[in-house]
Amino acid sequence: MATVNFFVKGTTNPSRINIRFVHSRSIDITANTELVINPKFWDHKNKRIRNVIEVRNKDEVNLMLSKMQIFIVDEFNNSYIKGGIIDKQWLAKCVSLFFNRPSSEDSFKVKEEEVYLTSFADHWIKQIAPTYKVKANKFMDSKTIRHYIILNNILKEFEGKNKIKLTEVTSKSMDDLSIYLSTRNYSESTIKRMIVRMKFFCARAEETNLVVNKNYKERVFVKEREVEFKEPYLNVSEITKIFQLEIKDPVIDAIRDNFIIGLWTGLRISDFLTKLDISNIGNDIIEIQTTKTGHKVAIPIHAQVLYTLQKRNGNLPPKVLEQHFNREIKLICKECKINEEMLGGKTTISIDPTTKKEVKRKKVDVFKKYELVTSHICRRSFATNLFGEVPNSVIMAVAGWKSEKQMLDYNKQTNIESAMILKKYWDEKKIN
Repeated sequence: MATVNFFVKGTTNPSRINIRFVHSRSIDITANTELVINPKFWDHKNKRIRNVIEVRNKDEVNLMLSKMQIFIVDEFNNSYIKGGIIDKQWLAKCVSLFFNRPSSEDSFKVKEEEVYLTSFADHWIKQIAPTYKVKANKFMDSKTIRHYIILNNILKEFEGKNKIKLTEVTSKSMDDLSIYLSTRNYSESTIKRMIVRMKFFCARAEETNLVVNKNYKERVFVKEREVEFKEPYLNVSEITKIFQLEIKDPVIDAIRDNFIIGLWTGLRISDFLTKLDISNIGNDIIEIQTTKTGHKVAIPIHAQVLYTLQKRNGNLPPKVLEQHFNREIKLICKECKINEEMLGGKTTISIDPTTKKEVKRKKVDVFKKYELVTSHICRRSFATNLFGEVPNSVIMAVAGWKSEKQMLDYNKQTNIESAMILKKYWDEKKIN
């Protein structure tokens, strides 16, 4: 019959409380619990701390010892069934597992990445991220890794001197992070991405058999932005103005032509400005495997895109750096008088009063439309201009969206614009 008891040896104060596991004649092993007590307060007969006022946490410790007894017996049954070796090392491991101690612990020399969230994140980013597979034949790219580095830096600012343990990550701590980010003017969508990335680190830690609070999986509600606005898109008339703009500088002309390609293909900038090659074009169709998702898409060549190719004897316009592209397309739109005033979010650079570091924030205000133009307006405009004109399934297939919800997120028509489309439909169908 298996028995689990506790004992204290010697008279040195403090002394360790030891555990002894006995089963039949073949198993008689001991280990340290690492709990300590003044030996004069130990009841050797009942194998518990005596009921004395000097030991303030005696009830908690005695309850813990009782729970450990049950735990050790359960672990023995599990190990015995699976053919595990029951020895002193096994018992010591059971004690560590009961107390949720880090697996690397050796006389309390602990690897911080097995205990603290940000330490684990640092370790994961440096040691695992470069070889972490996001798909069968694709590793996590450097841009995505940078996003996780940014998140971890924010977490370090958030936790300050009180480092967050993996066992302490709960929905409440993520709520607190959400509030923290809101007070620093991060947008709702950015906060949601940060929470998802925080959960990502918890999941990776759990995969490596570290002890993580299961509560991290709970849903977190992010406070909605008090002032709502739609991200801008360029309508067909505005795109035509850009296409027809006379530009003498060959570098700016190339940027404009790349802009037109992005607007009429719906590709991300990582594809139309970096990856797209003339070999991807044939029979008036662009076929390309997208960088971000790995989807293979086929996109018909729009007349304006065809013209940009013909004016270069069938070649694509020269590539430029993304920063240069984003800067110049604002000026191109300004030159085309795309200056309608609208509510929007514009990234600004400021100094965080707490950390004294330079930070980027999205400022919500009324801006001229050209001020809000970035490369992502290409994909947004592509979806919005086609919405209602062709079946949603066609837009999804051409642009590589997995779900209709993803596609609809890119539709930036206002309520009035949607109403006018419906009115046009009724007028054409003569529906009274």
